[in-house]
Parts: sequence; C-alpha cells; structure tokens
Amino acid sequence: MPPADLVLRTRISLKSFAALYLGFGALCVVIWWAGWTFDTGLSPLLVAGAGLLPLALVLGYSWLVRLGTEYRLYQVSLEVESGLVARTIDNLQLFRVRDLRLRQSMLGRLFGVGDVVVTSTDQSTPHLTIRGVEDPRTLYDTLRELVARSQATRRTMIVEEEPPS
Repeated sequence: MPPADLVLRTRISLKSFAALYLGFGALCVVIWWAGWTFDTGLSPLLVAGAGLLPLALVLGYSWLVRLGTEYRLYQVSLEVESGLVARTIDNLQLFRVRDLRLRQSMLGRLFGVGDVVVTSTDQSTPHLTIRGVEDPRTLYDTLRELVARSQATRRTMIVEEEPPS
C-alpha cells in the first residue's frame, strides 16, 4: 500500500523508444527486401523470421527497461527504484533541489514524452534525470511546486558560491 503522501508514480513510457522502434523497423524492412530480392536459397518463412528478430529484440529491450525503473514523487522527496534482479532505490529530498529542466526532442514532442532533469545539492545524486515520462510538463510543474513548498517549509535557501577569480 503506497504511503499517504505519494503524489505521482510513473515509469519510462514505451513511447520514449519511438526512434529505436522506427530504426529497427527500417532494419526489418531491409532484411525482408534483401531476403526476397536476392536469391539466398532461404525459405520465405526463415526470411520473415529473420526480419522480425531485430524488432522483437528491441521491443523486449524497451519492455525490460520500462519494467526496471519506477519513479515515485512524494510531498517531500523523489525516489527512483531501478534494477530487474538487484534493486537500487535512490532518494532525493526536495528541499535539496537547486534547478529543474524539461528536455524534449522533436520526436518526444510528437509523442508527448520527455525528460525532467533535476540538479541538487545531494552528495550521492547531484544530477538526476527522470527519463522518457509521458506528459513531462505536468511532472515538471508538480515537481517545481513541491520543491518550492518543501524549501519554504524548511526555510531552505540555496546559496551559490562565486567561482574564484
């Protein structure tokens, strides 16, 4: 049962792998074209299977990556749980966040996915990227609001040091 202060729970979207799907889909077409155009002596069933293999591998890969990472946003912290066999949980307290950035490629904008990059004063996780999430603007806005609230509650002020001249 999730804690009461859980705000958002998400995983990497399968849409974020669109470029990979397109590239390997094109590879499948090339394999099929080559198999049927040139006299290879292979059965049509083998050519069809060989053409589907790269696409099946990339679909399996993207599904495992999605399954292996989960992001949880709480009122005062951000958790990243990753790994399929061995699990790692990284926790970032929101009052430590210094900067947020939203990053979307052209294909990401078409499919509504993107990355939210978090820069913090945390020693173990100074840069954290929430990769390939759907509707990244909503996550960005929610995170920005929770960071401001967390910093106000703790009366935290980030002081940036000037580099030595």
